[in-house]
Order: sequence, then structure tokens, then C-alpha cells
Amino acid sequence: MTIFLKQNDNLTMNNKSKIRPPFLSALCILSFAGGTAGFIGYFLASVFFKKSSELIIRYSSWHSTDAISPLYFTILMVLFAISLTGAIRIWKFRKDGFYIYSISQLAILFLPVIWVDWNSFSVSNAIFTGVFILGYLLNFKYLRSRLSY
Repeated sequence: MTIFLKQNDNLTMNNKSKIRPPFLSALCILSFAGGTAGFIGYFLASVFFKKSSELIIRYSSWHSTDAISPLYFTILMVLFAISLTGAIRIWKFRKDGFYIYSISQLAILFLPVIWVDWNSFSVSNAIFTGVFILGYLLNFKYLRSRLSY
């Protein structure tokens, strides 16, 4: 009887660990949307660099796009793809997804600073990055290092 209860408790624990908390689901879905939009946007900006440069000059405070190149947009595109990969791994309850996501998001945050200068630092991007990393950190206990079942 005792052995049966222990096995039954393990089954219950495993079934509960498959349930994704709503907050974690929301974070992942928003990360999927942001990562996909970033990937597509930077892909288009790198392919159509000349047109992108014209739009940047027209709609921003920049007077020249000499500091950036198609490589800049390509690197950002790759970082968004890596970030999306991290979010997918978090969706699958993998702890390494948190590290992949966090490192790529921090790289996305600081690449413009390294490539251009500190004037390109985005406070709103920093706030969103911090909120999402903190949200994933609060859900870190639901993630696992390797496949358990």
C-alpha cells in the first residue's frame, strides 16, 4: 500500500509539472510574437538596406546611416532568432532556454551601444527586457535541466 501511494504521488507530481502556468504561457507567447517580428523586421532591413536607410533618416533624428550596415541588421536578425529559440525552449520547460533568451536579449539591448554609441541605448527596450527576464526568472522553478518524462 505504501509503495502504491508513493508511485501514485509521483504520477500526480509529473502530471502537475506538465501544466504551464498562465503567466509563463503569456510571457512565451509575447516573446514568440516579439522574436518573430524582430527577425522579420531585421531580415527586411538587411535585404533592403538602402530603403531602410532612407526610412531611418526620414523618420528618426539620424541625419546619416554611415554608422550602420547590412551586417548590423543581420546580426540583430540572428540575435532575434536565438532569442526566439530560447523562448521555444522555455515553452518546452527547458532551463537552458532561459539562459539562451536572457543572453540574446541583453546582446540585442547592447549591440546598438557597441556598434553606434550610447545615444542609441533604448530605455524602453531595457525596461521590457528587464520585465521579461524577471518574469521568466519568477517562473524558473517550473523549468527543468533535462527531459524528466
